[in-house]
Amino acid sequence: MRTVETIRSKKQPVKETGVSDPLKLTVFEKAVLLLSSFAVMLFVTCSSPLYAFNYWDDANCYMTLGRGILHGLAPYRDLYEQKGPLLYIVHAVTALISQDSFFGVWLLEIGMAVVFSFFVWKTVKLCTSPLKHAVLIMPAVIAFIYTIGMMDFGDSSEELCFPLLTVIVYLVLRDSKKEEDRLPSVKSAFIIGILTAALFWVKYTFLGPVIGICILMIIWTVKPRAWKKLFADIGMFLAGFAVLTLPIIIYLAASGALGDMYTAYFYNNIFFYSDKDLYELPILYVPIIGKIVMVLLNTYGTCLLFPKYAVFILLCITGLICTGKAYRSRAVQIFTVTLVIALATLLSKQQVMPYYAYITAYLAPFMAIAISFVVSWISKRFSADGQRLTIIVAAVSVAACAFNIITCKNLFMMQYKKSDYPQYRFAEIIKETPDANILTYDVMDAGFYMAAGTLPKTQYFCYLNIEESWPVILEEQDRLIEEKAFDYIIAYDNTYEWEGYEIVDETNFTYTAISGKKVITHFCLYKKTV
Repeated sequence: MRTVETIRSKKQPVKETGVSDPLKLTVFEKAVLLLSSFAVMLFVTCSSPLYAFNYWDDANCYMTLGRGILHGLAPYRDLYEQKGPLLYIVHAVTALISQDSFFGVWLLEIGMAVVFSFFVWKTVKLCTSPLKHAVLIMPAVIAFIYTIGMMDFGDSSEELCFPLLTVIVYLVLRDSKKEEDRLPSVKSAFIIGILTAALFWVKYTFLGPVIGICILMIIWTVKPRAWKKLFADIGMFLAGFAVLTLPIIIYLAASGALGDMYTAYFYNNIFFYSDKDLYELPILYVPIIGKIVMVLLNTYGTCLLFPKYAVFILLCITGLICTGKAYRSRAVQIFTVTLVIALATLLSKQQVMPYYAYITAYLAPFMAIAISFVVSWISKRFSADGQRLTIIVAAVSVAACAFNIITCKNLFMMQYKKSDYPQYRFAEIIKETPDANILTYDVMDAGFYMAAGTLPKTQYFCYLNIEESWPVILEEQDRLIEEKAFDYIIAYDNTYEWEGYEIVDETNFTYTAISGKKVITHFCLYKKTV
C-alpha cells in the first residue's frame, strides 16, 4: 500500500496549469477559497449587509474609537478603551468606508477569512499530497471554524487575529524542513516580526503561540549549532516588529496619548482587570499547580459550552497523525507547545470570557489535514472514479457548510430591522436634541453612539469590565451626571434617581447570547429635564 509520503515523493509539478511550485495555489483553489470565505462571512457575521446591525458591544466600542480617530479624537486620551491601538486604527480605516454601518468591518472580516483559508490550504498541501480537487472540503472547514460559537456577533479581536497566527505557523513549518537547520528564513522572520507586532498591538495575550515558537527556535538551534542564523533571524524579527510598531508609537505620541495608552492598555489590564474567585478550591491557590488546574478547568468549561470546540481539537490531533513524516515531528512540536502556552496565557485566571480560546483556531490546518486524509483514504479504498469523487466531495462539503451556517446562532438576528433595535429606537428621540451629549452608563457601547450619529464627549463613555477594581470610570461618570453634563443617559436599570433626569423611554430586546440561548435585555433612556 502506498503511503502519503510515497505519493508525495512521486508528486510532480502540475504541468497543465503551469504551476512549478506545488505549494502555490491554483486558480481553481483560489476561486474555491475566495467564494467559500465570502459565502460563510455573508451569513455568520452580523456585520454583513444581510443584518440590520451588529449588536455586539465590543465591536461597537471598536467602531466608536475608529470613528473618533477620524474626527480627531485620540484613543485612550479622549476615549478610554482597553484593547490595543492597532485595533482602533484598523476600525478607523473601515469607518472611512462607512461610519454609520459595519459594511467596512464586513469587508475586513472577509479579507481575514480569505487569508485564513489560503494559508490553511497551503499548510495542507505542504504536509500532505491532497487529491487534485480536495480543496472542495474547505467550504465545510471554513464554515465549521466560523460557527464554533466563539465569534459571537462578529468582529472580535480573536476572529481578526487567528488568521495571522495561521500564517506564522505555515512559515515556521515550511522552513523547518531545511537540512542545515530548522529555523525560518530571514524573509520569513521579517514577516513573522510584522505579524507579531500586529498581534501585540491588538491584544498582547495573543502572543502565547509566538512565545512557544520562539522556544522551539532555540531548541532547534542547539543541535546544528546554528546560533549565527538564529541571531540573524532575531534581528530580522525585530526589524519587522519595528516596521509596524514605530508608526503606532509616533501616532500616539503626536496625539499626546502615549502615556494614556500605557495606563489603559498595559498597567490597568495587568493590575486592575477583575479576576473574581469563581471556584472555591484550595488547590487553585498553590503556586504553579493552581494555575495548571485553572487552565484545565477553563479548557473543560470551554468544551462544555462549545462542543464544536472539543470536536475541533480532536480533529486537529487526528490531523497531526495524518501529517506526512517529513513534517510530522515539527508539526507535533508546534501544535503542542503553542497550544499549551496559548491556553496558559488565556485561561489561567478564574474569570475568563467564553471566547478567549477562539484564538487557537489558528490550528485549523491540522483539522483540514485530517479531513483531506479521509477523502484520500476513501478514494484509494474504493477506487472511486475521480470525477464522481469530486462531485461527492463537493456535495458533502456544501451540505456540511450549509448545516453549519443554518445552525449558526446569529441567523436569529436576521429577522430584525433597524427600527427593532433599542439603539435606533432611542436614536429617534436623541436626534431631537441638536449635538446631543449621551452616555451609556451601566451599558457597554452597544452602538447607541453610532445609531444616534454622534460621538462621546467624555473620556469614559461606557461601562467596561474594570469598574469594580478601578472605580475611576464610575466616579467620573457620576460626577458628570451630577453636573448634568449629559443630555441623555442609556442604562439597563430603571431605578436610578438622578436629579434633573427622567426616563422617557424603555424597551426590551431579545438576542442570542454567545451560548446560543435567547436572552431578554431591558434598556432605559433617561433625558435631562433641566
